[in-house]
Amino acid sequence: MMNIPLISIAVCTYNGDKYLRQQLDSIVNQTYPNLEIIIVDDVSSDKTMEILHEYDCMYTMIRVMRNELNLGYAKNFEKAIGLCNGEYIALSDQDDIWAHDKIQLLKDNIGDKVMIYHDSEFIDQTGQSMNKYVSDVFNMYEGNSSLPFLFDNCVSGHAVMFKKSLCKNIFPFPEKLYHDWWMAFIAAENGGIKYYDRALVHYRQHTNSNTDMLSIKIKPESDKKNHIHEIKPNWLITCMKKSSVRKVYIKDLLSCFNIDYSIKNPIKLFFLLFKHYKLLFYQKKKGNISKINYIRKMCFS
Repeated sequence: MMNIPLISIAVCTYNGDKYLRQQLDSIVNQTYPNLEIIIVDDVSSDKTMEILHEYDCMYTMIRVMRNELNLGYAKNFEKAIGLCNGEYIALSDQDDIWAHDKIQLLKDNIGDKVMIYHDSEFIDQTGQSMNKYVSDVFNMYEGNSSLPFLFDNCVSGHAVMFKKSLCKNIFPFPEKLYHDWWMAFIAAENGGIKYYDRALVHYRQHTNSNTDMLSIKIKPESDKKNHIHEIKPNWLITCMKKSSVRKVYIKDLLSCFNIDYSIKNPIKLFFLLFKHYKLLFYQKKKGNISKINYIRKMCFS
């Protein structure tokens, strides 16, 4: 193994006993020969820890830890990543199913980029295909610009592998923000992102999922928005503070808002967004005219 880089897989669990065995089986049977699997449980109250101890005894590549206090989804991943020793690090949820050659393919194709991610196929609670892919929801971006990640995120945590060198830029994860979105934004500015155009994960969608790309969860009326887009100034502020490339531009965007985050200068905001609309809204499945109209509604409706 001395000439084969160690790759770490960071797995976070929390009350995931229903689907956990399928996920772990798909990970321990990866074709890549030099793996460590770091599993951090966030104080589960079901049979998750029993399953983890079973696999820990069977596979020397697995290390299992249990938090004393519940950290929450993002901070638990921050902890798990910090425990990884590999030259490359991949993230895993507890309820998906990986293609057995996933790690090998990502390793072979990451090249000089700091992060690589892939497409995924949605499956339902029973494991049946929903005949839909993440690439049906987003235009999948690759490159070195962070602008496509100011308003959207096509990079799901379960799909990424990145070089350990990225860790010095991503920590600590911001509070109450999506860790995968944050990592994608940082990676774009610090080495770039590669997209591998193949579905390497069966991505399970159910009512307890942390994400809801297909809007399968029933939301109360109070959570439904009438406006076309919810601009997130708190997210922009966090990005501005960390950005090494787009700090001035993001600051200009923020200058268009009042202290209560209502828009105070819609004309300036419109032209700032229009200036880079092809990158800013690259991920949206819309034509150029539709994207410009989208900006108009964002700023003036």
